[in-house]
Amino acid sequence: FSMSGNPNSLSREVLRWIQSLDLAYSIKNPKRDFSNGFLVAEIFSRYFVRGISMHSYDNGTAIRVKKDNWGQLLKFFRKQGLDMITGDEVTAIIHCEEGAVASFIKRIYQALTQREVQEVAKRPPLEKLPAYMRTTGSKVVKDKLRTGNFTEHPDQTTTQAAMEASLDSHEASLQLERSVDPERFSAISLSGSRAPHQPKPMGEEEAPVPQVTVERIEVKQSDRNIAQLRASQDPMAARFNSSVASAGSTGGSAASPPPAQSFSAQAAAMQRGVQDILDEALADSGFGDAGSFSKALVGGDPAAAEASGEVFYSLYNDAMKIAAAAVSTPNDFWVMSNFFMPLISELPSDGDPFKAAVDAFSSIGLCLVKVKPSAAPALFSNYALEGACGCLASQPSKSYALLSLYYSFAPATPEGHVEAIKRLTETIAEPPLLVSALAGLINLEEAGCFDAAVMDLYLYYSIIGLGQDSPSVRASSLAMLAAAFDRGGIGEVGQFVEPLSNLAAEDSYWESKCQLLVVASAVLRRGEEVDEGTRSAFVKIVCSVFHKRANGKVKKVGVAYLAPVLGCDLERLLPLFLDVLLGMRQVDRTALLGLTGGMDGTGGHRTGALADLAVGGTSGIKYAIHRMDGLDVGKGLLDLVNRNEAFYEEHACVLLGCVAAAEGELGGNNWLEVWDGFMGVLTDSLLVEGVAETAGDVIFAMFAGNEQVAKSVVGGEPLKGIMEDIFKEEGGELCKENFVQLLTRIAGFSPSGCKYVEELLELGGDVVKGDDDLLNLQADLRR
Repeated sequence: FSMSGNPNSLSREVLRWIQSLDLAYSIKNPKRDFSNGFLVAEIFSRYFVRGISMHSYDNGTAIRVKKDNWGQLLKFFRKQGLDMITGDEVTAIIHCEEGAVASFIKRIYQALTQREVQEVAKRPPLEKLPAYMRTTGSKVVKDKLRTGNFTEHPDQTTTQAAMEASLDSHEASLQLERSVDPERFSAISLSGSRAPHQPKPMGEEEAPVPQVTVERIEVKQSDRNIAQLRASQDPMAARFNSSVASAGSTGGSAASPPPAQSFSAQAAAMQRGVQDILDEALADSGFGDAGSFSKALVGGDPAAAEASGEVFYSLYNDAMKIAAAAVSTPNDFWVMSNFFMPLISELPSDGDPFKAAVDAFSSIGLCLVKVKPSAAPALFSNYALEGACGCLASQPSKSYALLSLYYSFAPATPEGHVEAIKRLTETIAEPPLLVSALAGLINLEEAGCFDAAVMDLYLYYSIIGLGQDSPSVRASSLAMLAAAFDRGGIGEVGQFVEPLSNLAAEDSYWESKCQLLVVASAVLRRGEEVDEGTRSAFVKIVCSVFHKRANGKVKKVGVAYLAPVLGCDLERLLPLFLDVLLGMRQVDRTALLGLTGGMDGTGGHRTGALADLAVGGTSGIKYAIHRMDGLDVGKGLLDLVNRNEAFYEEHACVLLGCVAAAEGELGGNNWLEVWDGFMGVLTDSLLVEGVAETAGDVIFAMFAGNEQVAKSVVGGEPLKGIMEDIFKEEGGELCKENFVQLLTRIAGFSPSGCKYVEELLELGGDVVKGDDDLLNLQADLRR
């Protein structure tokens, strides 16, 4: 920066200090770069680490953004007792008034470093400026209108009075100048020309004039016209002008221009590039043009639906050609956007044509990013983003596909994603839709693109959303916050403890409570990365919203998301988890435990497959079922059963869920202890029709998964005594059927199991002879 009388320049000492702070953006123009307050906030964040949260500040240029940033800074200054700046000075800085920033930065430097700025002696100004450098009346008016007071308060009467005063002052300065230097003004004639040069007095010597030697040069005349010269520099122009004649006269005159029809015909041929690709893709579809094909496909025409796969696959394969043409001729991209966006908007989201259309358009975006990264986001924003946002608003079910499509046109870099997020925030005006879109977009972020700048944007909009009146916006903001914590933003969790605790106590909306549980799960999963006090605070949030009397949807989400984090605080979370889970409807409990898949293909225990969790809601947020630690829950359930001396269908269902969650890890002494504790109630439950089937599933799962359990079953007599009770008098038909099925599965699992069942049936004697199903099983085993 120049140190001559520029009122906006900073001293070298201050510049070195700013550079030592390693700010996010370099300083190029101080009055512009500091006008939005972002860099000012970053400077203070280096000295007040907990007082300034950078994700609350936006590095934008809009007046609204600048005022918001400075409003936060003024609150911070008051809280810290720093008398740094007045409201009028803030207005001057926002509107880039001369000298406003430089004096403020100087005060910051002195306050934060406790050092005085060493003023550098500036070059003295000229005693008298040349006429062409002096301020004019027009410049006075323009400078006055640019000041903050007039921009903020454009009152016509005040403005007019101020302008008149400024012009009067300027006129007075001119009159003074005329009185001081009358010769300058008298030298101008009435005709407007200057007076003739006055000769010097005789006897005064002329100053020597340096001699300049000029070399003679020859100018070579070009024998090419302007179109050819342009073509030699621009390959694209060369294609348009290839038909221009090159012959010219010997005198060097340009050749005649080509006929107008020849040029426009070739230009049209270039602009038809993408249209030709589209027509070629549609050639074999049986539809004459894109409009007919789209209308038929949206209308449900089976022929169009059948042809759509080939059409979209062809465009998918030609994506690089389309991208190359779109970069050179943006109208070509409009052709494709005008073809794809109506289809994406109107086709049902669960159909194959919709998915194929999104894949084809996304491939064009990826190729555009490869061809010219800077052009891809601008093309999508100019031609397709508005339609995509309208579809987001009206069809939330398509949000994932639309946001994936949007990101395919963004360079896969942190800078590319920051720019994409900002474009989205500038396009979507409605806070509910914007926060919902960002909550979906953050789940598309990959590790290589999610840096501190991207995270700060998401955290910033999370904070904004949490303060909105709309419950769906608050829920979406919490979902965004949970995703940010999962993706490395856990270091910022401390500042959210108090607001989230308040939200848990005050917000009655069920989905806000669901999302609080999701956020708590994200925090607790980080384990030792979070300090003990913060973990305890989030456990407290869980206990306040997740209990037996909570909304049914809150209970389902709580079970799904707390299942993998119970080990963080078994003493408080496990009893709460079991209390809620055991009190649920059977259909909800089996779904949450992953027990809805039936038996596996071998006839063994249930699959324990997990799935999405459908709870509805206006925010469009999707939930998922997570696997729990079966051993911890199994031990907790055993303590509960022993304490209450009761074992019912719900207990058997939860125990089966524990075994299914530990599939492949049932071996070892820990599970043998669980089996020993439950063996008596499980075998007794084979006599109870409501519990017999589930109890049999648990027994077989433990037999198949733990060798020690299998030996205890084969080596002991836990099933012999219960078989007699079932088939003599006490068991019903359903219990008998379940017991035969259990024996069949054990016999089919291993040779030792088959031998055990054979011996059990041999010892059965009259019991076996009296039941046809047992006799048939015995006969099958003997064969």
